[in-house]
Amino acid sequence: MVHCPYCLSAVSENDFVCPACGAEKGYVYFNRKSRGLIFLLMFGLLVPVAVVLAVPLYFQGIGASFWVAVTIALGIGIFTVHRLIVGPTWYR
Repeated sequence: MVHCPYCLSAVSENDFVCPACGAEKGYVYFNRKSRGLIFLLMFGLLVPVAVVLAVPLYFQGIGASFWVAVTIALGIGIFTVHRLIVGPTWYR
């Protein structure tokens, strides 16, 4: 048993929602909902890679826009790896 950080009630380790206060456990909090591992992997790794691959095609070559896209993708990738290492946390 673990305890909800918001209401301190006992919650099973397998539960992703606190039965007492409704806090959710997930990897990221997006659009007022806790999101799971698939969401994190899709929008944290696949989308940035797709953007980095698409920018040179759209702008006909590697220029400043490519390096901006790479920098943003690296930042999102670092955030994603950090969230994977830390694991799911509670959100309300």
